[in-house]
This record gives sequence, C-alpha cells and structure tokens, in this order.
Amino acid sequence: MLIYIYKFITIIFHIFVPIYLHNRIRNNKEIKERLNERYGIPSKERSKGNLIWFHAASIGESLSILTLVEEIKKNESINQILITTGTKTSADLIGKKISGNVVHQFLPLDVPIYVNRFINFWQPNLAIFVESEIWPNLISAIKKNNVEMMIINGRMTLKSFKRWMRYPNTAKKLFSNFSSCCTQNNDSLFFFEKLGIKECHYTGNLKFTSLPKKINKEDKDKIKAIFTERKILVAASTHPEEEEMIIKITNQIREKRPDFISIIAPRHPNRKNLTNKLNEKSTVIRSTGKSIEKNTSIYLADTFGELDLFYSIADFIFIGGSFVNHGGQNPIEASFYGKVVNHGKFIQNFTDVYSILNQINITNLIDNPNQLKHYIETNYNNSLKESKNDNLKKIKVEGEDALNSVLKIINEYIPKII
Repeated sequence: MLIYIYKFITIIFHIFVPIYLHNRIRNNKEIKERLNERYGIPSKERSKGNLIWFHAASIGESLSILTLVEEIKKNESINQILITTGTKTSADLIGKKISGNVVHQFLPLDVPIYVNRFINFWQPNLAIFVESEIWPNLISAIKKNNVEMMIINGRMTLKSFKRWMRYPNTAKKLFSNFSSCCTQNNDSLFFFEKLGIKECHYTGNLKFTSLPKKINKEDKDKIKAIFTERKILVAASTHPEEEEMIIKITNQIREKRPDFISIIAPRHPNRKNLTNKLNEKSTVIRSTGKSIEKNTSIYLADTFGELDLFYSIADFIFIGGSFVNHGGQNPIEASFYGKVVNHGKFIQNFTDVYSILNQINITNLIDNPNQLKHYIETNYNNSLKESKNDNLKKIKVEGEDALNSVLKIINEYIPKII
C-alpha cells in the first residue's frame, strides 16, 4: 500500500520538478548542461551488446567501485559499463576517472515516467546498487524489465533497519527484488536477510580498494610551504559541535605551543554558519588564498578534493562525526598516510572499518576533546607516525580480499544475463 502512495506522490511531484531542479541549479547542485539526465533523457550513446549498470549515490560509493569496474572491463562479454550517481561532486570525480567503454549519467529523479525512460533506453543486463540507496519507482521499473538486481558493499545501520521494519511488508516487497547482496559487515548481512534478500554474503568493504592517488609533488610542496614550522592537526569531516571543540582546544594548546594550528575540513565545506563562529583575525579560509600569520590558529579547508594533501602534511589527525552521536565518518582515506587516526566513541556506522584499522594499530579512541588535547600535548614532538608502506600493504590485503569476493559473485551472474 505504501509503495502505491509513494508512487502517487511522485506522480504529483512531477508537476513541480522544473522548479525543484531550477532551485538546485541556483544552489550549484546541478550541472545545467546535463539537466535532461534527471528526466531520464540520455546524453551518451548506448553501445550494442551487454551492459552492466552501477548506481553509486555519491563520492564515497563512487570511489569504492572504481577498481571493481576496471576488473569488469577486462571481461570481453561486457560491451559497456554505465555508472550513475546523484551528486554534482561525484559526477565531476567519476568523469575524471573513467575511460573506454565506461560512461557516466546522473540518476533520473524517482518519477515513473523518468525512470521508465531511463531503463528503456539503457536496457541494462544487470543493475548493481552500491551500499543501500533504494528508490521504489526505479526498482519497480527494473523489475518490470526483468533485469537482475544486486547490492554490493551493502551497508545498513541499526537505525535504518528499524526504520524499514516499521513497514515490514513494504520492505519485503522492495528488497525481495534483489537476487543477491554483498555486505561490508555481518550486521548488515543480518539486516538485509531480514528485509527479504535471500542470497546474502559477507564480502568485506570495497572502500579498502580505493588506494590513495599519488600526490603531485608540486601541490604538496605548495601546501607544506603554507605551514612552514607549524605543528598541524587535521580535523576532517567535522560536524558543527565538533568544530567548536576543535577551536577551543586549539586555543588552549597554543597558549604553550604558539606554533600549533588546526586545519578544519568540515563535512559540508559550504556551511556558512561555521565562518560566523570563527575569529576573523586568527582564521584563514583556504578559498581566499590568504597567507597564514603568526596569530593564525585555524585554517578552514572549504575546498573539495584536497583532503589527501592535508593528510599528507598532518602531524595529528582527528576524524569527525565521532564526538557527536552521528555514527562517525569514514576513516579509510586518513589511514593511508601513516599517522595515528584519532576518533571519538560514536563510530557505529563504521564499526567494522575501525576494528580492522585498530588491528593495524593506527587508530586511537578518545572519549572527549580534553583527551585529544592531552594526546596532542603528550606526543607533540613525536606524533607516533607509522610506516606508510606497512599500512598500505595491510590495507591492500583487506581491499584485495573484498574485491575478489565481490568479483566472484558478479562473475557468477554474468553467464546468466548475457
């Protein structure tokens, strides 16, 4: 019943889509020249032959499948690979990473006429959803066209599971359409099985396959030059309350260590309310291009795509979403840079990831900001850097295991769909 109500609402919403998309363009959340893709109108050609389609909602999911896509490209029976995403930033990223028979499109809005148009044009042989983004009308259109569906790198939190279980019949009707699910962790395996996917496998986290790109030496030298003779804390993917905490302990540490500075890279770099809380005299915002002074205590990284540069020069790292009850942010990218990754106790969304990184001895649980302050002060002249090469070797093993497990299951489906 709920599915039909949802379908009816989206049909009504169809009237307001132009206004909705116009507002997104105005807020720089859409690419104007590619707006037709949101209506299910293609901007690329479909090759003749067999097509596998991956849907990855945003940047993290997109990065996690790039190595897998490269492996599938080697299969001569697959003529084209389609990747869809839902955000402008992920589209920009994917556009730079793909080549050959791989194309990118924006996912159409979940309105029946748009998703039907999309499926009728692309006619995928296999639809693969990354993690757990579920669109009822899209799933219905895929099923109507007798296309096999599966989820890879499946992740579901307890909170999401409980939300789905409020409507068990609706959940089962949607999830039972998936033939298979490969999960990041055992909790998600249990949740997806309970929601109606019969064939579930724990395969590990594909995000461990996203090894860091080689940093451009010139870019790194430029960043290092900005922070000459400074000790640096990189506070990444922070949330509002955490930013206030970081500012406070930064000022406290600088009372004894005036060479200390914090680079804050917020979860949402365009958030205006953060700049209102910062002291203009002691803050430099990355996008302004201004130089830091002796009294600069906070460097606000409000740009995209540079976090790896900041990690590479950091003496200390803190991953946000973990001092507040958000569930944590992904620490994998930070773990590649040979430094201890500090985090709070609220990491329930990435329990398995942190467990693996903890076994490698590169994470440090801290209960509150004062403990982070104490850790920095205690290790000020020795930031406990690990061997980057050793870390990469250990993480690479995790990534290879996950990749091979997922690839094996996909390869079992390919003969059935061609």
